[in-house]
Amino acid sequence: MSFETMHTLRRAPEATPLFPELSVVVTLCDTVTDDGLSIAAGSRGTVVEVYAGGEAYEVEFARPVIGNATIRAEALAAA
Repeated sequence: MSFETMHTLRRAPEATPLFPELSVVVTLCDTVTDDGLSIAAGSRGTVVEVYAGGEAYEVEFARPVIGNATIRAEALAAA
C-alpha cells in the first residue's frame, strides 16, 4: 500500500473527553436544569452523556434538586 493511500484512509484522531460517562463532576458556576430548576455552583452530579467529543456534557443531579442539565466543559471540574 502506498503512502498516499495510507494517508487518505487514515482516520482522524478522536477527541478524548475530559470527563467520560459516569464521572462525578462539580459545577463551577450556577446553572439551570433542563426543567428550569436552579443548581448552585459546587453541586455534584454524574456525567450521563458526552457531546461533541467533550465540549459539553449532560449531567444528572440528585441534590439539591433532581434533574439533568447540559453544561459546557469549562463550567465543570472533577469531584
